[in-house]
Amino acid sequence: MKTISENEFTAFMSDALPEMIAAILREDDSAFSQGKLSVPQFWALHYVNEAGQLTVNELATRLGRSKSTTSGLLSRLSHSGLVRRTRCRKDRRIVYITLSAKGAKLIEEIIENRKRGIRNTYTALNGEERATYKTLMEKILKPSLVIVVILLAWSTALPAAATEQSVRTYTLEESIRIGLKRSLAVANAAREREIAMTTRQRALSDAYPKLTGIADYSLYDADNITDSGSRTLGAEASWQVFSGGRTISAIRAASAYRQLTTYQERRIRETQVHDIALAYYFVQLAKAQVDVRVQSVKQLAEFEAEAKKKYDAGTVSEFDWLSAKVACANEKPRLIAAENSLTLAREQFRNLTYIDDDVFELSDPLVFNPVEIELNEAIETGLRKRPDLLEKASAVELRKEDVSQQVSDYYPRINLFANYNYYNPDPYSFLPGSTTDGWQDHWSAGVRASWNLFDGGSRKADLSESKLNMAIEEDEYRDLRRSASLDIRTQWLRARDATEVINATDTTVALAERALAIARTRFDAGLSTNLEVTQANLELNDARLSRSQALYEYMVAVTGMKYASGMLLEEYE
Repeated sequence: MKTISENEFTAFMSDALPEMIAAILREDDSAFSQGKLSVPQFWALHYVNEAGQLTVNELATRLGRSKSTTSGLLSRLSHSGLVRRTRCRKDRRIVYITLSAKGAKLIEEIIENRKRGIRNTYTALNGEERATYKTLMEKILKPSLVIVVILLAWSTALPAAATEQSVRTYTLEESIRIGLKRSLAVANAAREREIAMTTRQRALSDAYPKLTGIADYSLYDADNITDSGSRTLGAEASWQVFSGGRTISAIRAASAYRQLTTYQERRIRETQVHDIALAYYFVQLAKAQVDVRVQSVKQLAEFEAEAKKKYDAGTVSEFDWLSAKVACANEKPRLIAAENSLTLAREQFRNLTYIDDDVFELSDPLVFNPVEIELNEAIETGLRKRPDLLEKASAVELRKEDVSQQVSDYYPRINLFANYNYYNPDPYSFLPGSTTDGWQDHWSAGVRASWNLFDGGSRKADLSESKLNMAIEEDEYRDLRRSASLDIRTQWLRARDATEVINATDTTVALAERALAIARTRFDAGLSTNLEVTQANLELNDARLSRSQALYEYMVAVTGMKYASGMLLEEYE
């Protein structure tokens, strides 16, 4: 049997493999090969088709992507009519993803096209040769058959992937994680919470006995009745057994303060998430506006070039050509302004997230991902979970404990005490039976009660002030609840209005694109002037910008509603 060297075989396969793959893909005329379906979209459809139905979390796990990225991917597939979302009847929070009839048909076409390409590529082999080839392939590919086949089948996507990796790309979830980790406000809020824990420990210490060590050395002048000096060693123990409730109230106040700082930290973290999300969406809006302006300039430049050719050929007037040229020139400053806005938006985003990259891309686009939540449910959740409401409730508890502290001043304080001391010389040596030689020990114990019987009205004034402060805090809490309800309702209505605008602009963009195509055709046929084309281009730009703005407003409103309801941070924790 003829043999060849390993180097000869490697050189042959290096040339043959691309030809084989090209031959297989040449027969593929599906949406995937035409670029209408991206690689991640294909794998999403593949996994859903394989499982029958998946939740967003399950699909994100299989794709190895974040939940927010997967949601955006599904939104695009849903908008294309390839997948459907259905809610679980038992738990309305669970959403199942299934293929639509259009999506199932598309997957079937891709599989059939691939099979046809393989069949046509290997048609020269007979049955025995196919069996031999299969045996050899299994030997080579085992145990990584699936991985190698995937790499071969989709090798045409590798150049694009390599290009994308040259610039760092950030998802919204990754941006929020980085921003929370590097934010100084978040770090200081965590320190405040730790300080509150030490405050509680300090309050607890008042409930325990105190033990004090005593050491004393004194010198006296020659006229003193004692010797030239005295020394004392000893210890004193004291325990406040009754303080009118002040100690217990201080412990409760410290616990309320710790809870307040916990909610404060959560509020700051949620605010940081809210600000980063809005900055992220604003960058994407600015980018979408730049894309519209770039496309508009390109279309007007092409139209101006066509008008110039027709003017040179004598089929249109100089006015038509100059009008087309002016329209293109007028669009360029708008493009420059849009690019400047994008640059500023990116800088604001970098400042919020503390991202160091000079050049970066954001991967999550502005997409319409319907959020189905009832208004009453959102308000109820917000009143129960909103961090600033919980923080204010803890502040009310602190004011109540402050009142308890002031009330405790009307009660006596009772302390137990005991001390044991060594003296040299003995200060009690004048008593019968005592001696002045060496160290002598003495002890004492007792109960001490103190009661402020009259202070000129200071306690009454302090108590009145504490009660008024508590009343103010309670009123602010009730007012904050009303403001929170209004905020949630406002954001919910904004999201609803933006949804209606999005649905309206879908049709408007399609109509504007059709109108521009007709205007171009009429101009080419000499049935209209360039003004009709320019006006159609302007209307198309307005429609596309309106759609981008509506998507931005919708995502901002949804983010605002989640923030107002206290649900935003949970989505990214």
